[in-house]
Amino acid sequence: KDINQTNPLGMGGRLAEAYGNLLREMWGGEYTVVCPTDFKRKIGAYAPQFAGFQQQDSQELMNFLLDGLHEDLNRVKKK
Repeated sequence: KDINQTNPLGMGGRLAEAYGNLLREMWGGEYTVVCPTDFKRKIGAYAPQFAGFQQQDSQELMNFLLDGLHEDLNRVKKK
């Protein structure tokens, strides 16, 4: 797998796995409705500002998500 679970700047691969699971559920054809509860929980665990149900800036969420995916999928093992 390409998930880097040892990157100290990453989230142990948990964000990338949750995102992958969400995409599989959305596009797999098995479900007509998908609730991203696990994905939201993983984001909230690493970014408390997204843990609740308050409205947040979508640009901040995308920035956090892309940075987290970048670090979880980074192939460089030593920094």
